Amino acid sequence: MTAVPSGSGGSPGWEIPDEGVGDERVDVLSLAGQPVPAGGAWLWVTAAEARRGGEFTALVLPRHQPTACGGDVLVHAAPAGEPGSGTTAAKVQVWAVVAGSLVRVAAWDPAGPDLWPEVVRETVAFAMGALTELEQHGADVSARQQVDVTAAAGSVPAGFPSLPTQVSLGG
Repeated sequence: MTAVPSGSGGSPGWEIPDEGVGDERVDVLSLAGQPVPAGGAWLWVTAAEARRGGEFTALVLPRHQPTACGGDVLVHAAPAGEPGSGTTAAKVQVWAVVAGSLVRVAAWDPAGPDLWPEVVRETVAFAMGALTELEQHGADVSARQQVDVTAAAGSVPAGFPSLPTQVSLGG
């Protein structure tokens, strides 16, 4: 997985930087009930415990040219209603970055504020665990290769991309 800055601050909410990754980790559960910004937001997950109410933190990717690396797990949230309607429902997707591609893991459209953070956290924890297992068994997920998230999301591959090395599941 890609390293994240040390320290865990408060929760700045839907503060989307124009450039660079957000400075503070966001408690994703705290975003529930807040209207999603009109242009949506990409969250780079830094921690996700599978148990209900467990830790679920992320850094907000920049509004312009968000990028991620192989092994990263992302959440994309977009408004489910008309802009300015004040609705807190969201279209939510979980993505994994693997071998230079973005792979959609799951999507909910729409997801109510009482549902999406908890359901998404479980899925994110699964995706993070799967990527960790792949790496531990020799798969090259291209951890150093940056992917333009916006462009890659527009051209989702069918199925899981080919990995550059064989994976040994024994031993």
